[in-house]
Amino acid sequence: MVSPTRRLRVLIVLVAIIFSFVGARAVQIQVFNGKAVAAQAATDMTVARSVPAVRGTITARDGSVLALTESTVNVVADPKRISTNGKELTTMTQADRDKAASAPAAMADIIAPALGLDRAEVEAKLRKTDSQYQLLAKQVAASTWSSLNTALTEAGFIGITRESNPSRVYPYGSVASNVVGFMSDGKGAAGLERSLDSTLTGTPGREIFETSPMGKIPLGNQVLTPAVDGTDVQLTLDPDLQWMVEQRLADRVKEVSGNWGVAIVMDVETGQLLSLANYPSFDANNPGDAKAEDTGNRGVNAVYEPGSVQKVLTLASLLDAGLTTPDTTYKIDGTIDVGEHTVKDSFTHGPIDITTRGILVRSSNVGAITAARAMPAAKLRDYMVKFGLGTKTDLGLPGEVSGSVPPPDMAQYQADSMAFGYGVSVSAVQMAAAVAAVANGGVYTEPSLIKATGTEGAMNPAEAPASHRVVSEEAAHEVVKMMEQRTIYNDAQIGIPGYTSGAKTGSARLASTSGGYSGQVASIVGVAPVDDPQILVYVLVARPDTEGAGLGMAGPVYKDIMSLALPRYGVTPSASIDKTQLPLVKEEEPRR
Repeated sequence: MVSPTRRLRVLIVLVAIIFSFVGARAVQIQVFNGKAVAAQAATDMTVARSVPAVRGTITARDGSVLALTESTVNVVADPKRISTNGKELTTMTQADRDKAASAPAAMADIIAPALGLDRAEVEAKLRKTDSQYQLLAKQVAASTWSSLNTALTEAGFIGITRESNPSRVYPYGSVASNVVGFMSDGKGAAGLERSLDSTLTGTPGREIFETSPMGKIPLGNQVLTPAVDGTDVQLTLDPDLQWMVEQRLADRVKEVSGNWGVAIVMDVETGQLLSLANYPSFDANNPGDAKAEDTGNRGVNAVYEPGSVQKVLTLASLLDAGLTTPDTTYKIDGTIDVGEHTVKDSFTHGPIDITTRGILVRSSNVGAITAARAMPAAKLRDYMVKFGLGTKTDLGLPGEVSGSVPPPDMAQYQADSMAFGYGVSVSAVQMAAAVAAVANGGVYTEPSLIKATGTEGAMNPAEAPASHRVVSEEAAHEVVKMMEQRTIYNDAQIGIPGYTSGAKTGSARLASTSGGYSGQVASIVGVAPVDDPQILVYVLVARPDTEGAGLGMAGPVYKDIMSLALPRYGVTPSASIDKTQLPLVKEEEPRR
């Protein structure tokens, strides 16, 4: 039998050995591996989070907010912390364990109604104890989060936190939505939100801090790299005018059973767009409710042949080159051969004498071709290029098309077609800017949408748009006077009460995405007042068929928009309006 003394000695030896191992391990951890262990502990306690920058605001020319960022948050849960109610497992009492076990159900009762969520789904997420991150709700209003946090704190629950996730809001809804665009998954997805995404976004910051089961340690190590907020952008658009133009355009497209429409209001001298309206449009706050093709901007995306509006540019070029005058007379028949095709006028006639003025007023295709044949095709093309055709306007909207003009070595039939608006393709903004050059004394000014940019209220005006002379001031003025004769010719339909004005209508085929043509675009462009043009209005209405023309289809909405815009911008009414019709055409004596 082993004596008690011996057993005691063995026990003492075993205890000594155990303490030796523990001591050795302590020395290894504290002396040899102390720094590594401390670093690992610090890492386990350290949290790094991105600090989002506030996205720049988009405003209208009068300062009205078109797009802004609201301080909303994501509400997230840490089920692992909830499972212990923030306590260490080794220190939890039975009461602590009981409260932690019932916490998910009790917390779900508070969270679900506050956030408008399904209670069972919330509780299920809170019980995923192997997870430290469960997203409960996105972009919750700051006030809602504050109320929820207070309720949870008063009830003694922890484990629910917030993370910044600002939301984009568009106070004007559908007004200018095709210009402003919208966001998706935190990035600009359409309009200026997309094309100016990097400018508006800014630079995110970074926050690093120490945490414990109870949350952030108030006096722990913290490092904050502040975010740099995005740049604010002010547009040239007039929001009230934009709304009125959009409403009138939508009504007209519906009235004529059209597919879509575009209406542009431009400051002739500066090239600033005061309105760029699309129909159909969409609510930028709910872009998913719209068709994808309606969330773009047909003012720069849709390609079409300008039709007879092109005659404004053709005749301006001929006048500038000294190849015609307003009263130059051309002998024309009712048709003319262009390549393998026969072109006719929209009005039936036999052999007539038609003036250059008459070519524009009566919109004679035969006359435009006849007059343009005096100019070499390559030179006529050069004029069109100077008017901005075939080149993007660089307006800043995504998906802008460049359109096209025939090559310098074009065949004669291509030059003939270009003279009256066929065989050349444009966008609405592109054509508006070209006609504005004629109204602006022959000087082309790049159209613009951005008025100023800046941060924290300090806005810097955008650089002046590029400009260049296309035709002489005299040639430009003569064409505007011809356009005035076009208005006088149909004064009841397109005359602007109290103002002299000049206009030109057009109708042309609409290219199909599958090749060939699909319907037509009826249009009208006009400027006022004639002696000092300040406002340009261009309206397009696209139809699935070829019924109707620019005067009847687009004329009424053009008249309404111009009548709104002129007094709105303080344009002085014309002192006198002479409605004398100058010579246009003369029928020849019957041929013997």
